[in-house]
Amino acid sequence: MSRKILFITLITLLFLSVTTATASENVENAETSSSYIVAPSSNTEFGLIDTDAGILTVYDTIRQGETNLHGKYVGTGLTLLVVDLNWGDSTDSLRLKIYTPSGSVLGPYYDSADGAVNGRIRLNIQNSNGIESGTWKYEVYGYRVTGTEGYTI
Repeated sequence: MSRKILFITLITLLFLSVTTATASENVENAETSSSYIVAPSSNTEFGLIDTDAGILTVYDTIRQGETNLHGKYVGTGLTLLVVDLNWGDSTDSLRLKIYTPSGSVLGPYYDSADGAVNGRIRLNIQNSNGIESGTWKYEVYGYRVTGTEGYTI
């Protein structure tokens, strides 16, 4: 009987540790930080947004533990910024942090931040008072990468 209780206890602890690890990698569907609302972006919205509202596409590669920094100048008059980090391989995991021109940090965001685990983080950053103009920085980190992973942002 005591072996059975020990076995059930161990299984329960294993389940709780996996659940905790998964929860720590996820973020809420909408996060408010520094007066910005960050929410998942759906593919249907892309055609409705001016091409200057998102970072220009850059191709790069990353390995486990590496950090790459990309930037884009954002002008005045925008209330929506779309950020789309796409590596396409859901077996690897990248982390994205976004830095506003004034230094506020949004994130970190992982693959599931946009509601799907698909090797892509696609987010809308909104501010009804306007997106801060200046250079926005996008920090991509090889959180869990086998070999070299290519991505676009």
